[in-house]
Amino acid sequence: MNYYELLYIVRPTLSEEELKSIMDEMASLVTKSGGELLKNEVWQKRTLAYPIKKFKQGYYVLVHFKAQPGLPKILEEKMRIKEDILRFMTTTMLKKDIASYQKQEEKEENGESE
Repeated sequence: MNYYELLYIVRPTLSEEELKSIMDEMASLVTKSGGELLKNEVWQKRTLAYPIKKFKQGYYVLVHFKAQPGLPKILEEKMRIKEDILRFMTTTMLKKDIASYQKQEEKEENGESE
């Protein structure tokens, strides 16, 4: 399994409940497809560098997950359909970030707490 980082921008006009439902939908898609969700957080509402679909601001959401190589393509297909998601980008994680998650997994296996 590979480690991935997904960053997507959501419309600023959404309520907190709608934003939470989009985040939950993406998280459930990862877990249903056999992946493991490592992080799912909203950074904040930020001003965009240039208008996207006539919006000048958007909520940035960061997701770290571990999955098979085909899952990012499935996620991107789902996000393309959703009108509430303005932009998205999936990349493989940096080696230093992967090492920190692997250390966490080793601690959990050994029964140590943080």
